Amino acid sequence: MSRLESGGVESVLLNYLGHFTHPEDFDIHIVTQDINDERCLQTFREAGYNIDVVTHKKKSILKNVVEVRRLLRRERFDVVHSHMTLMNFYVLFLASLTGSRLRISHSHNAFRSSNLLKLAFWSALKPLNKWFANQWFACGREAGIFLFGKHAVDSGKVTILPNAIDLGKFEYNPIARASIRKEFGIGEKDFVVGHVGRFMDQKNHKYLIDIFSSLVEKRPDSWLILVGTGELEKQIQDYVAECGLMDRVIFVGSVDNVNDYYQAMDVFALPSKFEGLPVVSIEAQAADLPVLISANVDCSCALTDNVKFTSVDLAPSVWADELLGMAGRSRGTEVQKRLQKAGYDIQTEAGRLEALYRNAGER
Repeated sequence: MSRLESGGVESVLLNYLGHFTHPEDFDIHIVTQDINDERCLQTFREAGYNIDVVTHKKKSILKNVVEVRRLLRRERFDVVHSHMTLMNFYVLFLASLTGSRLRISHSHNAFRSSNLLKLAFWSALKPLNKWFANQWFACGREAGIFLFGKHAVDSGKVTILPNAIDLGKFEYNPIARASIRKEFGIGEKDFVVGHVGRFMDQKNHKYLIDIFSSLVEKRPDSWLILVGTGELEKQIQDYVAECGLMDRVIFVGSVDNVNDYYQAMDVFALPSKFEGLPVVSIEAQAADLPVLISANVDCSCALTDNVKFTSVDLAPSVWADELLGMAGRSRGTEVQKRLQKAGYDIQTEAGRLEALYRNAGER
């Protein structure tokens, strides 16, 4: 993986690997070129996984390749599962040279750009990600189409491995809701907008702050809870201060109990510039939250009637009005059955991946 932090890919890995029926049968290595969150590192280690850190490609491509190849030769992995989307190919090529039986190229994103040079570069990388893998995975339809093509997805050549979660953990909990709100001095009837995501350009935090600024003008008792860390966190904090909203925006950071923060929210906003199928959208729905998502996100993440899609090209006030229109809805637990039926219960889905890994090791 590209980096180790509390985020989407890391959550998917922990959810799946942590729900294997017989984890003792596997020797699992998490290979990363960066560690952005020591808490996340500790979580993986406590779960019993080996953490191997290699030189970042941005520092030295040659050292990165040499260190990855050395690791693959030393460990002789049965399975190499790469989660770097466009950059999966070189790890899987090295894995093919060292005898790995199962080489999975996993697409977690559906990148968008109007930059012709970038588009040409992507077009050159996509075939490589198909050639050096013998299994193609994606978190959702759009992510699959992005990396492997529409025909590959429609013909069933791409395995859709849903970003399944522990549904019960996110079930609506009024006690947790009251506890989090009390901790931050949020009134029982105040309006809380929530967002969970890494502070990076993709997540569009500046636009989210503009949305919230417009919202506060319409409803002064509004709050914004931001869960996550990232390279743009300080920049966004400065922008919040510039907008005079520091007393209304809560920067939570990286937490182990993100499920409790969903309970404290009234609506969930995800104005991303692009996504695959974001795990946070599933978590928010599991908490029975109304969810407002960017139209750039895979629409198949809408598993309940509580999801609406809106363009991020619109004025922030449009999003603010949409969020206000979602206010006041009662929440419950019936949504859990719907998500389970849609294939997002990790208790069931983890068995699919475990069987695939096991079969590779027994060949």
